[in-house]
Amino acid sequence: MASMKSTIISLIQIDPAKPQERDWICTAHGRAACSRDIVAVAELKTKDAVQTYRVCEAWLGENSDAAAYLAEHGYDNRP
Repeated sequence: MASMKSTIISLIQIDPAKPQERDWICTAHGRAACSRDIVAVAELKTKDAVQTYRVCEAWLGENSDAAAYLAEHGYDNRP
């Protein structure tokens, strides 16, 4: 499972999931490597800024930081 240098500060679930189109792509994998729907928006604190990533279900499962965040906090827009 991959880990990140950035810190996740929020995960917002997209429900229903949104297909990739125009500039709405999977930031983690890129359009060429991923055709899955976008299921969440992750805000990541990098060294210099907060960046927004649109992510697919695969990223949530393959990224240990995302899995740990969801286990501890759940989605920030869900009770």
